[in-house]
Amino acid sequence: MAYYAKISNQEFTVSEYARLREAQQEKNVIEHDNRASDGYVALYNMYGTKNTSDTLEGLQAELNALYSDRENPPAQEDVDALNVAIQAEKDTLAEEGADLVSQMETLEAEGTEALVTEIENLNTAIANALCRVTAMYTGADEIVMKAGDSSAIQEEINALEESKKEVDYTQDEEVVKAELQAIQDQISAKLEEMRAVPQVEFDNSVYWEGYYGGCKRTSYNTQGGVHKLGGTPFRKNYAGVGYIYDPVRDAFYSEQPYASWTLDESTCYWQPPTPRPEGMDWHWNEATLEWIDKPGYKYYSNWIYDEDIQNWIPPVAKPNDGCVYEWYQETLEWLFIYSTSPYPSWIWNTETKIWEAPTPKPNSDSPFTEYTWNEETLTWEKR
Repeated sequence: MAYYAKISNQEFTVSEYARLREAQQEKNVIEHDNRASDGYVALYNMYGTKNTSDTLEGLQAELNALYSDRENPPAQEDVDALNVAIQAEKDTLAEEGADLVSQMETLEAEGTEALVTEIENLNTAIANALCRVTAMYTGADEIVMKAGDSSAIQEEINALEESKKEVDYTQDEEVVKAELQAIQDQISAKLEEMRAVPQVEFDNSVYWEGYYGGCKRTSYNTQGGVHKLGGTPFRKNYAGVGYIYDPVRDAFYSEQPYASWTLDESTCYWQPPTPRPEGMDWHWNEATLEWIDKPGYKYYSNWIYDEDIQNWIPPVAKPNDGCVYEWYQETLEWLFIYSTSPYPSWIWNTETKIWEAPTPKPNSDSPFTEYTWNEETLTWEKR
């Protein structure tokens, strides 16, 4: 049983594929214009004449004339001489035709040199682009048993077969039979030896990867570049949906957890800038590039942990006045952004954390009665 990861580089090559299509279209337009040029048309017309020539037709007519008299067949040397001349003329026409094709190809490609280089570079970038694992399959075992190498024995058998030609067939019939039988006995022994060659393991991964379509085999027991059962590690890590396949490294690894972490080439594990301390439940904080022993996100190194809310907070308390503030690290203060008060006269209740009118809202004496605040008169109005 083997495991296969279906991969796709689509999300990593959007811009490359878009530019590749554009470059190919630009190249096609230039080639089309070049094929329409007078020079190209002239070469094409000349190429059309290289199927035959007056010389070739004359030689073929001479050859046909030699056979016109059935009662007097031509001399073989005359026929051979004409056939040699005919073939030489055909070779000349083929060489001239090939030269014209080469000229046409050169003219057609004129002005596309930069695009050809760009297309080659784009195809290389696409081939080497990272891939996302989109699915996992359980499939056929990649290892199959095949016959071992018996080429040396086969060469010996071929030599024995050839040796039959060296037998002197002018000898007595019984002697000839005996010699041939002796050779055949040796061949039979070699065939038995060939059948006894032990089978060898053959890795058929490439076939199955193509069979399952856009897949790469992955080793269930390989982690961090080590095979857990002592076997040969394969592609660094066992893949999973969402993993990355790197065609340059020919390796699977998880997605980069933080921008500051780097890939260990030997294990294809992501490593932080500083090693994780031993013990405790440490959490990596990308903003400060440090390990912290509290959950949550520590935006700056001077923030402190609030056990009540289980999160990191600035060293200065945020104003509790109902307005929106942003923390400014350079001056270590909260900067006012805007007020959320519905009316300028309303007051923020620091306990309930809601805005309240200067005067309480009257109780409604009917389900159909509503009160709205009038900021001009600073009163509640019935409606």
